[in-house]
Amino acid sequence: MEEIGELIGKGFGVWRSNLNLCIPFLLSIILSMIISLPFLAAFFMTAMPVASLNATALQDEENMQELIAQMQSSLDNLEMDKIWQIAGLFLVLVVVLSLVNAFFTAGAIGMARQALDTGKSDTGSMWSAGKMHFFNMFLATLLLGLLTLVGLIFLLPALAQGTTSLQADSQAIGLVAVGLLLFILYALVLSVVLVTMPYALVVEELGPMQAVKASVNFFRYNKFDVVILWLVVAALSLGLQMISGAFSPGEEVGGTSLSPLSSLVNLLVLAPLSNLWWTRLYMNRKGMLRVDEVKDPW
Repeated sequence: MEEIGELIGKGFGVWRSNLNLCIPFLLSIILSMIISLPFLAAFFMTAMPVASLNATALQDEENMQELIAQMQSSLDNLEMDKIWQIAGLFLVLVVVLSLVNAFFTAGAIGMARQALDTGKSDTGSMWSAGKMHFFNMFLATLLLGLLTLVGLIFLLPALAQGTTSLQADSQAIGLVAVGLLLFILYALVLSVVLVTMPYALVVEELGPMQAVKASVNFFRYNKFDVVILWLVVAALSLGLQMISGAFSPGEEVGGTSLSPLSSLVNLLVLAPLSNLWWTRLYMNRKGMLRVDEVKDPW
């Protein structure tokens, strides 16, 4: 059984030999953007019919305020059936994007597993794992969301306090603060305990409920390793955001804006690398890691 430091080092070596592990993450972003465009157009057309726009306002810069007023008026006068149409479109968009994300998440884990098993990965394993597990991955993600919403129970005391008094007082504000803190803590703990759920689902070909149970059991016996790797991934992500946030959106370094560059680094490096680390950790602790031909790069 590998130590966590050895696992991270060897995982980096496998990633360096399989730079195509970023393909599922790139395809997920690109396809999600393509799918979102017609939905955004449908939202706009539903909330703001073309006939309601004044064409001259688009041509005359002085009439821009008039155009904004027309848009505001159209939004305020939305009929109930249009509100339901917009809500329906939004729900369909969320479901479709969730299915896309589930497909490529399962595909990314499938590619990582192949890279760890054979030393090389290809997109065939992405399509195979995606088709086999995307629906269970979607259900597992939905289940995780529902489990997260359970944490809203910590806000009930604040809501009860608010219904008994007409004005917010210090006690109500304190209850809200404590409730939010407990909810954040609950969501954080849940994310750590169930962080291996997608990997259990794909690697062991489990259903959503079985994957949740497997992730909880995995955490019970591998608390230290899970927490350490979670902290490493979180620190790398936070460090990347801090480097990007240290510069204003318009500021450039070496002629390149850091904001899109940091997003690209996250897609090309951090996302596939962390995915490979989690897959390796799960397979290693489960005794499923068969081939390890990549030498430790350190």
